Amino acid sequence: MQREKLYREEYGKLLSAERETLLLSLTEIDTRFQFLRFEKFLRFGMQTDTAIYLCNGREFVFVPGDIVTLGWEKFAIGMNDDTRLNMQETLEEYDITDLDTFLRENMSPLRTITLPPMLVERELNDIGWWRVDLGSKELETFQEYIKKHFHLETRSFTISGKMRIYRNNGEIIAELYEPVSYSDFLTKIHKNGFSLPTEDEWEYLCGGGSRTLFRWGDSFDYAMKLYHFEAKDEHTDVPYTLQLPNQFGLSIAYDPYKQEVVEKSEYFLKGGDGGCNICGGMGITIGYLPTATYFRSECLSKDELDYKSDIGGDYTFYRRIVRL
Repeated sequence: MQREKLYREEYGKLLSAERETLLLSLTEIDTRFQFLRFEKFLRFGMQTDTAIYLCNGREFVFVPGDIVTLGWEKFAIGMNDDTRLNMQETLEEYDITDLDTFLRENMSPLRTITLPPMLVERELNDIGWWRVDLGSKELETFQEYIKKHFHLETRSFTISGKMRIYRNNGEIIAELYEPVSYSDFLTKIHKNGFSLPTEDEWEYLCGGGSRTLFRWGDSFDYAMKLYHFEAKDEHTDVPYTLQLPNQFGLSIAYDPYKQEVVEKSEYFLKGGDGGCNICGGMGITIGYLPTATYFRSECLSKDELDYKSDIGGDYTFYRRIVRL
């Protein structure tokens, strides 16, 4: 295999049959992966012809390598009036008067990076939660609470961050939480032959090298569907607009509550702030700023060491990658 063909410039020149042959050959590099199908992803004006693979029941997608400029310094297009006014009015309540400076201070710096081709897990995984049988001994101390609060119309609830129970396609699922440190978590990931993205890789996977503030542009799109719809007796998982596959086929940076763990980086969480902005009363526009490609959360800066001692919970997730 000519490795340069796995990088976007050469990869984009391949004929359809050549690309398919190349993608099929990737299962020879890592035999854990089973080829599923070829697929094309088009999102926010960017497109990738790629393939989906299966590894231990989880879907992965091939992402070509590239030389890209990452980070944010100034607007590529500029905000529309509605977005700028909304952000400025919110920030003025916190005595912040310079919007552009605020944005620069909350984004990663400008840099140009060469990133490797990868097989990337398409969806996020929980950290620290493990499933238990509803009649298991581990749930004995929670049974009275479950009977009292988990009724037919209840979709889910969590008890003190230690147990959660929810409905999924008519099935009731119970899970318990076991704390795990950042270092132990990474050791387990690496031992199983995977890695987590670095901050550079994550930003590329999110925005594909786009130079706008958000991956869809410099302005906020108020027409996006940002919340699930819930019925009283059932729940239909209609995806958020941002939860739909991006240009690489990934569901990424779609919920400001959901932080994604990265490694070998100064900032170890991307794609959210645990709800810090939106729960802090900063509204939808600033609240969804953590979904911007180059956003860096300062919310945990004072408690970083404590947080790394227990990296899991309801708002922290991960996706695995294999560099090719």
